[in-house]
Amino acid sequence: MQLQHIHLSPLHVYKMSTNITISKRIAIKDEGVLKTSDVNSIDFTGTGITATNVGNAVTVNVPGSAGGGGIHILTKPISGRTYSARTSGTFGSSGGSLPANSIQLYPFIPANSLTISNLQINVNTAIVGGLARILVYSNLDGVPSSKLIESTSLDCSTTGIKTFTTSFTFTAGTVYWIGCYSNLILTNVDKFLSEQALPISTSNFTTPFTLLTAAATFPTAPSTLGTATLSTFTGVIINLQSA
Repeated sequence: MQLQHIHLSPLHVYKMSTNITISKRIAIKDEGVLKTSDVNSIDFTGTGITATNVGNAVTVNVPGSAGGGGIHILTKPISGRTYSARTSGTFGSSGGSLPANSIQLYPFIPANSLTISNLQINVNTAIVGGLARILVYSNLDGVPSSKLIESTSLDCSTTGIKTFTTSFTFTAGTVYWIGCYSNLILTNVDKFLSEQALPISTSNFTTPFTLLTAAATFPTAPSTLGTATLSTFTGVIINLQSA
């Protein structure tokens, strides 16, 4: 018997590379209520809202107080008008004093964004050599954090409105801490009445804390405030003029 040799050609396997896009169903919910699960795009809008991502993990930041609202500047600002942190239409006290070397800050939470052209305080009694500076700090976990604005030294040796010209935008729904401090005791500046001020917390059943204070040697307000103390005193009225 004769043997035959059979030659088999090697089997060649070819791999085809194909780019395939797979659509992943994502459920979009509002407080647990399904809005859609067939998403083509998502667009985050609104003042102060930012969306960032690391890879496919997306973080949306909605700044401000719970609910994103505010209690000051309840109507859209009009250019040239002045606004403040009042919570009522009652006239403030003209006999309040501002201690020396003591930063006094209170919350300011605008419901509408406000771009300002200047900040103002009103001095009713001239103090020889008296100087004051207006301050604005950011908020972190319910307390003042980083300094955003510090005015130049305002001359309180004469009476009247003292103005610091600056441009700054207060964003709707964001908590700010606003106030001032001085080198000498200013015995007669316009201050809020207790019924005009926003309570920070409760001291007892009759008197709320409406102010935070921090010691600082004028004119060196710290860039980060640090420890602040609750106070039942009320703050100096600071007018904000809309640009």
